[in-house]
Amino acid sequence: MKLSNVQSSNMQYFKSGSGPLLIYLPGMEGTGKLFYRQEPSLGRAYTVVSLPSRSVAPFDYEQLKDDVLSVLEMEHAEKATIVAESFGGTVALQFALFHQNRIERLVLINTFPYFRRRFRLFFGSLLLPLTFFKLGNTVREFFYQTAMGMEGISREDINRLQECSFSHGYQTSRQRMLLIKNFDVRKRLQEITVPVTIIASGRDKLIPSIREARFMASRLTDARIIQLPEHGHTPLVSRDFLLSSVLIGEST
Repeated sequence: MKLSNVQSSNMQYFKSGSGPLLIYLPGMEGTGKLFYRQEPSLGRAYTVVSLPSRSVAPFDYEQLKDDVLSVLEMEHAEKATIVAESFGGTVALQFALFHQNRIERLVLINTFPYFRRRFRLFFGSLLLPLTFFKLGNTVREFFYQTAMGMEGISREDINRLQECSFSHGYQTSRQRMLLIKNFDVRKRLQEITVPVTIIASGRDKLIPSIREARFMASRLTDARIIQLPEHGHTPLVSRDFLLSSVLIGEST
């Protein structure tokens, strides 16, 4: 993946391709490095920016959506297509509520307006510190190899996913989970009037993606759902899914 690292005084992002601006907001792993399967084909039609989430806690949604706005300003773009998965989708929804005049199209992948599985979130917050110890690393590796392998993700891609997922450290991961805990825009979805494409996986074990997609689409003004019945929570690293087949087709 041939990307350039563009830096300013307070942020950095990866950039490639040429054309209208497309900004990718990553999930909980936060690095923005897991867009490597999608970038080559998208880069033929878009200027692709992969924006890492802040890696030093504390931070809040106000700062995260301001980072998206900063990319638009730095790229001298009036609007951008925003592609966001999982946790990144919560940032994208917040951004849309305040700056939808800067959005060409919103693409949400396996995300949610509210995390309904509260016990799972609570249990995950309890286990999170353990995953950063040596024994926890072993358990974590076993979980990734097993769960992601069942989704058809290759071992090479699983290893990259695992490496990225824990590179920002415990405090940053904890901060993202706290933001998710308090996130709820269910009653404000009707305020978003830009075109929205919602991609939902049928084998997502983390969130009920298809249920959430239907809920959001029923309240958004202009939304369509694309279901991926055989994919899990991370379709963007899958070898048999190209986002360009969706986006470039929509833009022609």
